[in-house]
Amino acid sequence: MIIKRHQIAIAAGCCLIGLSPSGLTLAEQHEEESAERCVSLTRIDRTEVIDDHNILFHMRGGKIYRNQLPRRCPGLRRERSFSYRTSLSQLCDLDMITVLYDYGIGITPGASCGLGRFIPITEEEIQILKEAPRDIEPEEVPTAEPEELGEPDTAE
Repeated sequence: MIIKRHQIAIAAGCCLIGLSPSGLTLAEQHEEESAERCVSLTRIDRTEVIDDHNILFHMRGGKIYRNQLPRRCPGLRRERSFSYRTSLSQLCDLDMITVLYDYGIGITPGASCGLGRFIPITEEEIQILKEAPRDIEPEEVPTAEPEELGEPDTAE
């Protein structure tokens, strides 16, 4: 196999700025390599919703996985409750969760959202994730009243 000089320069440059030749940072590449597609349902001890994008899966034995949803899941942070349905004994990155709303008279299903991969996470990383700024809930902005426009200037 013949390797050209510009290929070596590109690979070296990527490594100098913390990128792998695939374009991922070294941390992202490590996350990708250690990510699990599925976790066993019997191994899940509890879940912890961080925000509309992140759920922690605390496993029996002490291991913790972060599942970063590919898209925002409306209501997840506020309700902190969700359900899932699977025909397997595993929860996988192709499965969906449904936010559960508790209005006091019963549980109502809300938005359904896809899961991402399950990435092992340390206690230190959890603390950083919990301290990170959260999405700000949109506030209702009053509609501006239209202004009356005077007659246009017709100076000649």
